[in-house]
Amino acid sequence: MNVIGDPNQAASAGEEAGLDPREAVKILEQAKRQAQRQFNPQPPLLVVVGAALVFLFGYGAVWWSMRDQHPYSSGPALWSLAVLYGLIAISAIAGSVVFGRAQSGVGGRARRQQQIQGVAFAAAGIGAWVVEGALRYRGVSFEIVYGVYGPTVPLIALIAVAAGINAMRESWLELGVCIGIIAVASVSTFFGPLGAWGLTGLGCCLVLLAYAAALVVQQRRA
Repeated sequence: MNVIGDPNQAASAGEEAGLDPREAVKILEQAKRQAQRQFNPQPPLLVVVGAALVFLFGYGAVWWSMRDQHPYSSGPALWSLAVLYGLIAISAIAGSVVFGRAQSGVGGRARRQQQIQGVAFAAAGIGAWVVEGALRYRGVSFEIVYGVYGPTVPLIALIAVAAGINAMRESWLELGVCIGIIAVASVSTFFGPLGAWGLTGLGCCLVLLAYAAALVVQQRRA
């Protein structure tokens, strides 16, 4: 009796069992979903915290400091700007830590693309803030420079870059978030300084909270 059997026949049977296309696709999809859940650089909790800190409390602090200025005269109080930029710094640090962990091991063309995108964001932000300084240098009023332009135009410039990147990636949910933020900031300028700060902060917070809820739904479906 041949207990061991034919090695070639056994190997052939093993290859046939391991090369089932349906099983391979199923395994790949499971691995993809698991990786997305583990390394998603924008977890819902981080989005909610960032939205609450920057837009609700940061923009809200600036709005609170200006609410009694009738007419608009001196701009936001220094303490409110310190709160706003401090919260932006905290959110940026937290986001960079999470994103850095998610992208550990990424190199080559993907890394170069990330660096190029960072340059695009920096150019948009610096350009918008330079124009803001130029407007004030040319004698444009506090109401326009710090009340209307400041809370909206730099934000729109940065989000426009993000919208272009997400459009190329065909990331429709993220593209919708960018369009929503641009729409909120644009419409808020019609309501003067208080509206530009208050409505932009509240509206963007609601948009990001809706985005976080959509991320939770996506993860549960996955």
